[in-house]
Amino acid sequence: MFRPLTHVSAVASLLSGLLAGHPANAQETPKIEIPHSIISLAPALRPHGQVVARNATDASFEHVPENYHVFAAATVGQDAGVELLTLNFDGATRLTKIQSKTKDFVVESAGTCHEGSSYSKGDSCALMVRFSPQGPGHRSGSINIANSAEAKPMFVGLAGNGYSPVVSFTPSQIVTVAGTSASNTGTIKSSTNLAVDGGDTLYIPDVGNKIIKEIDSSGTISTLSPVFAVPQSLVADSSGFLYSLNVTGSTYYFSYYAPYGSQSAYGTSYTAGSCTPSTPCPLTTVGMNRPANINIDPYDNLFFEEGTQGAAEMPVAIIAGGSDSLNLWYLRNQYVYSSTPPVSFAVDGSDTLYNFYNYGTTTCFLQSEPLYNAEYSPVAKKVAGGSACGFSGDGGQARSAEISKTVGQITFDVAGNLYFADAGNQRIRRIDASTGVISTIAGTGVSGYAGDTGAATAAAISNPTGLAVDSQGQVFILSNAPVAGPTQVIRKVNTTGYWNFGSQLKGTTSTTKLFTVANTGNSALTLAANAAISGVPDFAIDTTVTNCVLTAGSTLAAGQSCVIGIKFTPAVTGTRSSTLTLLDNTVAGANHIVLTGAGTLPAPKMSITSPTAAVKKGTTVTFAVSVAATTSAKPTGTVTFKVNGSNVGSVVTLSSTGTASTTFTESTAATYSLSAVYSGDANYSSATVSENLTVTASVKEPSTVSIAQAPFERTSCSSSPSFSVHVSSSGKMPTGLVQLMNGTTTMAWATLNNGVAQLSSAKMAGGLHTLVASYGGDSEHEPATSAPLSALTATGGAACPVPTPKM
Repeated sequence: MFRPLTHVSAVASLLSGLLAGHPANAQETPKIEIPHSIISLAPALRPHGQVVARNATDASFEHVPENYHVFAAATVGQDAGVELLTLNFDGATRLTKIQSKTKDFVVESAGTCHEGSSYSKGDSCALMVRFSPQGPGHRSGSINIANSAEAKPMFVGLAGNGYSPVVSFTPSQIVTVAGTSASNTGTIKSSTNLAVDGGDTLYIPDVGNKIIKEIDSSGTISTLSPVFAVPQSLVADSSGFLYSLNVTGSTYYFSYYAPYGSQSAYGTSYTAGSCTPSTPCPLTTVGMNRPANINIDPYDNLFFEEGTQGAAEMPVAIIAGGSDSLNLWYLRNQYVYSSTPPVSFAVDGSDTLYNFYNYGTTTCFLQSEPLYNAEYSPVAKKVAGGSACGFSGDGGQARSAEISKTVGQITFDVAGNLYFADAGNQRIRRIDASTGVISTIAGTGVSGYAGDTGAATAAAISNPTGLAVDSQGQVFILSNAPVAGPTQVIRKVNTTGYWNFGSQLKGTTSTTKLFTVANTGNSALTLAANAAISGVPDFAIDTTVTNCVLTAGSTLAAGQSCVIGIKFTPAVTGTRSSTLTLLDNTVAGANHIVLTGAGTLPAPKMSITSPTAAVKKGTTVTFAVSVAATTSAKPTGTVTFKVNGSNVGSVVTLSSTGTASTTFTESTAATYSLSAVYSGDANYSSATVSENLTVTASVKEPSTVSIAQAPFERTSCSSSPSFSVHVSSSGKMPTGLVQLMNGTTTMAWATLNNGVAQLSSAKMAGGLHTLVASYGGDSEHEPATSAPLSALTATGGAACPVPTPKM
């Protein structure tokens, strides 16, 4: 069923009818009604052929409405001259405002139509308008002319093709678009699709909020006035008309919205039909079944995935022209096998169709097919991915790479490069049209929300679904908001190249960071001057890996890319920043890579040399440290000593040998935290070393063990030798046991008597032996071991038992 609508109230009536199940007239012809005004745009000859479209894939604007003016194609930065738009007056009025809605079309003061001027019925005036495209590709806009006789301004549509290079850096900076996030919660719900028109306005079909939002090129967010039920996806044609796929209950319908506010909609229930290019079906007779992923080609033919047949084609240029009915036909073969509900699907500027195919967890790939094949002779080829699902292949051919089993929107830039949301890999990836090389332009593979204002390739993104690229090469990403829940934000990969080199030792050179420079516009990039780095001299171009020609006059063709390598050698410590600038013939006239990093110093080798053991309470403790060089320079500076975080003593200057010490006394038995803080100097960073010190009520004294006499030769067990072991201490006389060891064998035990133990050895075979005496310690003394003693003995007799120690 179909009903032409020209007012929002009429759309509301249609939706009420859909919900109530009352069909509207299905036979009426769709027609956009041009708003009536006493001011009209006089017909003018429209340029044709190469004057309008220099390339075969450019918009030709053949079907723009009568109140549109089509400009000759213009190149950014070149004077294309002004064109005359004649306004005729069908009544007396005074012009109160003449406003161009985009910067692409500039109203010059040389005309005869002026704000404040009055005109009578039958008068005419001339608007002098210059087409100054703000980006490459088809451009669309309007001039709104308010007058005293009418409440609503008169609308003049404008269209033309612009030609300009565009510089896209990888990595570039990523930011969150203002107004799409509030208190870490997104303002968008359940959306999967984004679209950009010829004036670089971004459209968001906000499914969860049942509205369509728009963000103009200045960043202003607003809500479109037309009534849509649940907008699933939308697209803009070459004249700025919006086409939307919507759902009300179980009925899917199609609507379109003119830039001057008129809206029409279809709401026909789905009926199966055999619709081919030679025998198309009127949309009013077959309807749609779960339509999704709406796309449009340069000739204003509409494509969308369709839940039963796979995909469909529907020319819509006639809507703008205001005549005929809409017909559709189904495309063939591989699109039938698209997942249900329909998933990723797109058409490029050459009428090649793309879709994502997934079979379980083993097959994930993007495939393409020329339109002719999709209509008549289905033959597809693989573009990316293959028989395995995963992540691999960046920097190589896309057809040899792996992609995930969850892919969101597919889109293209003006140069024909393909972008897709590799949602399962939490990345946005690009396939270069000229080389087939695949790369990641945003995301690390980790799901999250982090990295704003930094490099997009170092940022975490979460479940990216919608994707759009404007004429400036900015990539808009629809992804989950910071806080968990069904909310989304828009993040933007902008045109500023960016990399943070992180920390780098002063005077040393980082690894080289590679920047890909891609011309994603539709004409050659030309440098107006040699590329230059401004700011601190710590950043330099690495000529060994750079293949971009960075001298004045060098060019980079549309769709081509090259690489710039940059290295970082900090001359001093602290934050260091510079900017590499390309002066060129883009719209902005210059493109920049922001470079930042931090110079740091090496740390010295720092250790605590005293105390090394527990101490007794009330004992004066010497707290000493060593600060040793790790480079050729000796550390200088000071050391601050702390006990439990509080300073002890005064700040101590390092000695010429790199030592410093202080003393303190603790009267309470406990565990104390000792730390020493080195101040750093011109050659070394500050450093801290710490350890725990145990202060006890009593502390065991160290002991010294020595063997007083060497064992002598023996010939039998009955002639076992005896010898003495001395254990001494600076305090009390040690007591306890002494053990005699021959290698790993225990030879004898004895008890100390006045610090001396007399031992008789067990059997010792003839030959060289190494004897060690070990003291086990007592309540006042630490265990200790003697120095090894070597002795030569004769052949021994029968085995002698080892005495058992008695405690």
